Amino acid sequence: MAEFNRYQYNKSVYVAAIGKCGACYICVDECPEGAIERSEPVKVDYNKCTRCMKCVEVCPGGIMQIID
Repeated sequence: MAEFNRYQYNKSVYVAAIGKCGACYICVDECPEGAIERSEPVKVDYNKCTRCMKCVEVCPGGIMQIID
């Protein structure tokens, strides 16, 4: 959890689906900004994304990752 907090709201980092997305769409449902598109793999709209890291926290497969 501390790792996510270190990056929260930092616009110099990005999040992305890295690897084989299982298309569970938990990240899509949890995103408060509606910044993640329900596709396979999911796509992040960085104009909407606030880097809250909710998607990274809830991804059961660890596919949503922080890119810095």
